[in-house]
Amino acid sequence: MTIDEIYRLVQAFASKDQRGFITPAEFNLMAQQAELELYNERLQVVMEGSQAKKIAGYYKKALTPAVAEQDILTFLYKGEITLTTGEGFIISDYICQLYATDYTLSVLNSKTLKYEDKTTTITNQLAVDVVTTKNVGQIQRSSLVKPSLDFPVALLSSNAGSVNVSVFPSTITKISCYYYLYNNKPTWNYVTIAGKPVYDSSNSTAFKISSRCHGELVIKILGYLGVSIREADLVNYAQAKEVEQDKV
Repeated sequence: MTIDEIYRLVQAFASKDQRGFITPAEFNLMAQQAELELYNERLQVVMEGSQAKKIAGYYKKALTPAVAEQDILTFLYKGEITLTTGEGFIISDYICQLYATDYTLSVLNSKTLKYEDKTTTITNQLAVDVVTTKNVGQIQRSSLVKPSLDFPVALLSSNAGSVNVSVFPSTITKISCYYYLYNNKPTWNYVTIAGKPVYDSSNSTAFKISSRCHGELVIKILGYLGVSIREADLVNYAQAKEVEQDKV
């Protein structure tokens, strides 16, 4: 559904429940909150997802990690982080994969007999394992699993809305990153005609979450208004509308 269709659906159910007219400003505020809640719910499943939890019936509404990933796929991005002595940052809700792409080593110049830094691009993706503060020190001290260019590791920490990334060994100078970030502001925009708001698609912003979640969006927005409906009510309403349109 488009954001206009969702707005009109919310208006229809709110009117049936005698909740009055929902202004565009009210709808836009609730629309972003509803999408953000559904996004966070699915991101949590992605972060904690496991086959064992699926078998145990941990996930509700058939919301498995695979389904959750598809629902928020439009919020998955790929970026590059340039590191300075192994340190960098990125604005992100959750980093799911890291790969080392460049590293720098001091190489002896045979002509000048001086060591010079040489940057090399890694042709194959080299996965960087994310470790916790609890075991990073132990890993660095270990003679068997000490971080190296063959087995790099990273430590993540939050800092004022961004994620700090510390990579070991620090000779790695650039990494690529797959991460989730909610950065949408769904907006039903309009022009005023004869004193009434009329949908302006060219200046509106759509929902980014999967269309599979649009029914949940409507239910959640109506819930903010104190209107309680079931998914079956939405289906019946949509079917009734289709019948009306067929008769026209």
